[in-house]
Amino acid sequence: MVKTKRIALTQLTSCWGCDQALVDLHLKLLDVLPALDIVYWPAVVDYKLHDLEAMPKNSIHIGLVEGSCRTKEDLHLLKVMREKSKILVAWGSCSAYGGVQGLGNQWDLQELLDRKFLKADTVTDGRIPDENLPGFTQSIIPNPDIVPVDLVLPGCPPTSENTLEALVTLLENKPYDLPDKTVCDQCPMEREEKRITQFRRTYEGKIDPTKCLLDQGYLCLGFATIGLCGAQCPTVATPCKGCFGPPPTVKDHGAKIISALGAIADMTPEELKAAFPDPIGSFYFTDYASSYLSKIRDQMRREEK
Repeated sequence: MVKTKRIALTQLTSCWGCDQALVDLHLKLLDVLPALDIVYWPAVVDYKLHDLEAMPKNSIHIGLVEGSCRTKEDLHLLKVMREKSKILVAWGSCSAYGGVQGLGNQWDLQELLDRKFLKADTVTDGRIPDENLPGFTQSIIPNPDIVPVDLVLPGCPPTSENTLEALVTLLENKPYDLPDKTVCDQCPMEREEKRITQFRRTYEGKIDPTKCLLDQGYLCLGFATIGLCGAQCPTVATPCKGCFGPPPTVKDHGAKIISALGAIADMTPEELKAAFPDPIGSFYFTDYASSYLSKIRDQMRREEK
């Protein structure tokens, strides 16, 4: 008889793509479902927050948290999940690094609200509503910097196989270690390691599907991105955007990318600046909130106040 473990899955501010990736396992879910007692999963079953709050401390064997803390309710839910879970998993790049919404850390919260409600083209009444608006956090802080997590499983989203492998490992009480390999290590394209004299947008020129995209002048971040996805994008001639974040030995994703590009680009600083008008969006697609630059900015704002 299979000994079941209690599992809870919850969503903070996110697209819920991690949950979709799990459901996309289809029949493979049958390999793990008999061992899971799902006690909280609002994306699938109509659980309420008070159901989770009423559970005893450490009564959940495995807790998976998707999304980042953009609202104060997110922050409360994350802390409740930490209290109730023996093992807490930062599930997906939003949970691990802050996600795409972490790019908002470039601006103060008031600037974001002004842009959203006062300056955007879709504004209808020119005011920031005071009804039906959640309490926002001042900035996005990666979940592992808010509460201790036991496992980080990045990805936007993690592949279905990533989640299944992690679940099976946890169910067997084994450690789950992230690989130190990169997307480039998984990519089948031929690398010549030549100097780059020009960067192109993906719609410019014609991509050769047999040759390294970076060698062709297309910004492919596979050299600095953890190899968990099987090089899904480069394999179909689409540049890697770095959405899985860096390998464990790399401390700052964007800094690693900038350093590497500086070594292989035969271009002036002015030409590089013109090639990347949005360097933070280009080099920190899902992990800006976890970068040193974002944390320094956040610290400076707090000191100003």
